[in-house]
Amino acid sequence: MLEAFTTHELLSNIPVQIEYICTYEDRLLVGTKQGTLLVYKFENDKIDLFLTLKGFSKKAINQIAVTTVFSPYQLIALSEGTLNVYSIQQSSIQLLPWEGTAKTRGSTLFSLHQPTAVDEMPSAQLAVACKRKIILYHWLKKGPPQEVKEISLYDVPKAMTFHGNGYADKIYIGFKGKYCQLNVSTEQVKDMLCTGRQLEATMLWVDKDTVAICKDEWSILLGEDGKPYQDEYKSNIKWCDCPTALLYCKPYIVAVINKGLEVKTIQLVDPIQIIELPKVKLVAQDKRMFVASATHLWELKLNDLVYQVDKLITLKQFELAEALNKMCQEKGGDHEHASRQRTVINREAAYHEFLNKRYEKSMSRFQKSNVEVANVIGLFPDLLSKKMQDKQQYPPEIVEARNYLTTKDIETGLEALEKYLVAKRFDLNKYEEEVANSKQTKIIIDTTLLKCYLQNKPKMVASLLRLKDNECHTVESERALKRARRMNDIIILYKSKGMHEKALTVLKQYANMQNTQKHELGGPEHTIKYLQDLGPEDIDLIKEYSKWVIEKHPDRCLDIFTDPSTVHSLPKEQVVQHLKSLNVDIALQYLERLIDIWNVSSQEIENSLITLLVEKVSNEWPAYQGMLAAGVVEPCAPGSEPGQLGSLRLRLTHFLERLQNYSPATVIQSLGYEIPLYQELAILYGRQKECDKALMLYCHVLKDRAKAEEFCSKYYEIDKQVYYKLLRMYQCPKSLEALRLDKFKLEEPRPDMGAAIDILVRHYKYIDVKEALRLLPEDTKLQDVEEFMCAILRDRTRDSRRNLLLKSLNLSDNLKVKSQKMFYQKDKLIVTAMDSCAVCNKRVGECAIAFYPDRRIVHYGCMSRDVQPDTTP
Repeated sequence: MLEAFTTHELLSNIPVQIEYICTYEDRLLVGTKQGTLLVYKFENDKIDLFLTLKGFSKKAINQIAVTTVFSPYQLIALSEGTLNVYSIQQSSIQLLPWEGTAKTRGSTLFSLHQPTAVDEMPSAQLAVACKRKIILYHWLKKGPPQEVKEISLYDVPKAMTFHGNGYADKIYIGFKGKYCQLNVSTEQVKDMLCTGRQLEATMLWVDKDTVAICKDEWSILLGEDGKPYQDEYKSNIKWCDCPTALLYCKPYIVAVINKGLEVKTIQLVDPIQIIELPKVKLVAQDKRMFVASATHLWELKLNDLVYQVDKLITLKQFELAEALNKMCQEKGGDHEHASRQRTVINREAAYHEFLNKRYEKSMSRFQKSNVEVANVIGLFPDLLSKKMQDKQQYPPEIVEARNYLTTKDIETGLEALEKYLVAKRFDLNKYEEEVANSKQTKIIIDTTLLKCYLQNKPKMVASLLRLKDNECHTVESERALKRARRMNDIIILYKSKGMHEKALTVLKQYANMQNTQKHELGGPEHTIKYLQDLGPEDIDLIKEYSKWVIEKHPDRCLDIFTDPSTVHSLPKEQVVQHLKSLNVDIALQYLERLIDIWNVSSQEIENSLITLLVEKVSNEWPAYQGMLAAGVVEPCAPGSEPGQLGSLRLRLTHFLERLQNYSPATVIQSLGYEIPLYQELAILYGRQKECDKALMLYCHVLKDRAKAEEFCSKYYEIDKQVYYKLLRMYQCPKSLEALRLDKFKLEEPRPDMGAAIDILVRHYKYIDVKEALRLLPEDTKLQDVEEFMCAILRDRTRDSRRNLLLKSLNLSDNLKVKSQKMFYQKDKLIVTAMDSCAVCNKRVGECAIAFYPDRRIVHYGCMSRDVQPDTTP
């Protein structure tokens, strides 16, 4: 058992009977049954009788206390039912005249409270129990205390103590058989507990918010609200006998029992120490602690705290050891030694909790200690490598306990270990620069966490591996994952470590296995998803491992290159060349998706798309040509050819008209004039603003006047002469040599007067009439151009009439404005330098002025101050 205190006998077999003891500073006051007051002075372990006051009282001195608020100190003594106040001088004690002496006659006890913090409150408080009432006093200055109030009670108090660290507003009172709480401000008394078998009340103010009251063998701890505590840090204390007095020496509480003294703490149930002393009944405490019987006096000394901590560690009482270790630091002890002791406490407590299979508490203790992470992990089997496990050292009982862990123990322990590792991981990330070998420690933590999750929380494995800062050891983690057959998590491991080629090789292997759909990595979707997550820096890997997907799953392979996360970052030219080398159709689909879905538009992309479409059309053209030669099909309009040719030409025409960034010259060069793609050439010439060539194709090669007119409508804003060029194309066409289509033996164009006259009639508004008439041959009959001329005349006549009407309206408006001007100018006023303002009476000068109908002149600035009614300037 721990020896928290030792006793030193100071007085023995004294000739008088001790009735009450009190201590302050280096003095001990002993009140005797014979009425003598003994004052002792102690220094170190020696005590000397300093003053003897015989006849201090005629009868027994029942209670004494010293207030040290003001100097000289004052002694309060209760004897013969009378309370007196004395002044303590250097070598004497003198009675002070006090009006309360008479009022407190018949008193049975008192309680003195000296606050440790005073904030404009009484500096000391005194409660006197006088029959069935309490009289309250306080000290505000030197001299006897002043009365505050008197409170009536229903019974005579047997014990009292103030409750509070500063000014105390509550008093705990023990009656015969009951404890109550008195609110000083409201004078309300609240019943709390009965005293039990022992009718006499015993209580002690423990600290700033706790009072201990005794009921039979129990000391019940009450809070400021008068209710018992319900937490593990302040529990009720059971003694081996009914206590008659209490002492508190943090963290110990000492009770006076029949055997002597019993020592306990507020947190622990088991007794700390029992000190056998004969017939102890009195206690006193200030800087020192004393206990006394009727004829003996002992000093109670707290043993060295460092020694106690070491002893408590041996006794495995770690909570108390921790409390004493904290006290050592608070009292200014050796901080370095206290820190080492704290580490030992936490380590030994952790091992102790582990032996008792309280793994949560064990890991919590390890968290506070400086034990290496590997040593903690090694407590559980199969988590460290054999080489690292052999380096760990444990107490013999721990080694034995490890060998007898059940499956349930391991499962529970790993759950606690997970929380410990997560907390350690957080601390390591936060204080990485301050921790030695932090990199290696993180590897151990993350690898162990992976193994723990594999056993207890498999769903957490992927989350751990996806952490950007995970440091799982690749070989150890791979071995553990393969043993658990977690292939999907192996892929995540490879990915987190940048081992993309190895991951893609495994994915390809499982995707190409027989019965692949039955495996979690079966099918192309895993490879597609993996490749989508790679960036432009891994383009070579993407190209290499997309090949088998393109070959075997052409309908899904484009997802690799058109994923939202990478579609804009991948080098598109390389992707196009890669796809083109494997499958032109897929390359076309890729380019179309870029343009239609992702709005990726550049000259290179558009040139590539149109060039590929031209190549596809060129490949399909010979088959169509053969069908025409064999008479299988009739010649068709562009885009309506049978098979893929028609749809390809429609797509080509659509993109040629829609896209804006491609190079027409490049596309014309790719056409090569090898196949008769006249419509496409016409669109390209239009883009090059070579309208003559485009119209030549529409009018004399395709012979599609509607397309020609549509072309003119489209390009009129760019070329205002385009309709005139169309007219000229029919009236006096040029040779087709400029089109370089000699290979196709086209018929030379001939003038078409009907078409020319029709264009004149329908589009005369966009054609210069004079130039158009000059184009007409001299032998043109008037009736041929009658409709054209009538339309011209109608428009000219309509325009002339509209202009005449507008002229008349403008003239009318002009006359109206002139009339108004003359009206306003008919009234005039001559102002000279001698005229003055009608408001301020100052000369007008060259200032801005206004005048009223009555010819009064005012400054423009004075108008607002003119108060004459019904006058508007």
